[in-house]
Amino acid sequence: MSTKQAGTTSVHPSLLDNAGTFPNGLNRISTPAFVYDEAVLNHLLTYADQLRQMDRCQVLFAIKSFSFSDALKLMSPRLAGFAVSSLFEAKLAQEANINAGSIHITTPGLRSGELDEIGSLCDYLSFNSLSQWDMYQDRIKDAASCGLRINPQLSFLDDERYDPCRPASKLGVPLEDLVSTFQRDPARLAGVRGILFHSNCDSPDFGELLATVQHLYSSAGAFLKTLDWINLGGGYLFEDSQNLDGLHQALDFIKSRLDVDVFLEPGSALIRSAGFIVSTVLDVFPSEGSIVAVLDTSVNHMPEVFEYDFEPDVAGHDDDAPNEYVLAGCTCLAGDIFGEYRFPDPLKVGDQVVFNNAGSYTLTKAHVFNGIGLPSVYALTGQGEFVLKSRFTFDQYAARWGTGPQAAS
Repeated sequence: MSTKQAGTTSVHPSLLDNAGTFPNGLNRISTPAFVYDEAVLNHLLTYADQLRQMDRCQVLFAIKSFSFSDALKLMSPRLAGFAVSSLFEAKLAQEANINAGSIHITTPGLRSGELDEIGSLCDYLSFNSLSQWDMYQDRIKDAASCGLRINPQLSFLDDERYDPCRPASKLGVPLEDLVSTFQRDPARLAGVRGILFHSNCDSPDFGELLATVQHLYSSAGAFLKTLDWINLGGGYLFEDSQNLDGLHQALDFIKSRLDVDVFLEPGSALIRSAGFIVSTVLDVFPSEGSIVAVLDTSVNHMPEVFEYDFEPDVAGHDDDAPNEYVLAGCTCLAGDIFGEYRFPDPLKVGDQVVFNNAGSYTLTKAHVFNGIGLPSVYALTGQGEFVLKSRFTFDQYAARWGTGPQAAS
């Protein structure tokens, strides 16, 4: 396991402040490390505060993006609840749900054997298909408010890998099927109390949400008027929004036409900029005209770098700086590469490299290929202190492969 001991690293000059030191003692933590900044997290939650105070909608947090329990407990008092996608996430959400908010679930992989427990944990269930609805709604309708996930069939994304409205999507009842069912056999939909749609990904334009709401109402307004609630899903970013007014216009559109509770379930929007990954340079060497810097982290810890072929944000990178490096992960995977970055000062073994905006879909997707341990997790408190929350151990690694004290007996 590639874990650098605290106190043995130096901070690269590009990360230093004007006084020549890195605030908060970053160079004293063990790497690789995932750090969530409580001050930034609290700032991001102000968006939820504003919507709640304006009585516009109820904001949930989608824990598929970030599931660390202590952070969820910090967030809980300022949320209306959590959105989950599995039984395990539902259990985790209930444990972290110190504010007694509601728990909402939707999943393509609903299992008959888990349904009763899901009903005991979750307040709202959006069935992913009419088939799920037909099979299970009678079993759970008294335990949770049941609805349907809808595919609005209105796409704003060019890359089908993360487009919920892609052709032949597995995510939700196609809008045209919902409309035809309501017209042909409305009794089949008796008992549907709400709908959920999640039709975007990392969009800064809430105008697209407004367009989706208008599209749904235009196509299925009569059906929508029978509902108690609408969940607008996630897929939009608050901080980088180019059109936050679009959110309020979408809410106005709904509130002026429908008597429903409205939910919003952001994930990345409430956590991405609050998390960063700290790594240490293990080796620096030339390779066919480039200089490679091997880090003690890996795309294991940020799988979307590999899945979606993007270069993450690195603190201190400057396009005009003279020192260029290929930042590489420490596994034997040839493609374990973060990208090419430039720094004002040369990198050396023992320096730290920090990946910014790494709060979402890092820990929840991280894996241990090559036996590279998961990052230690730290909280950066509002008082500027790093507090170790968890450290991955060999026993945890071994348990995955059926050995060690944590393995199943």
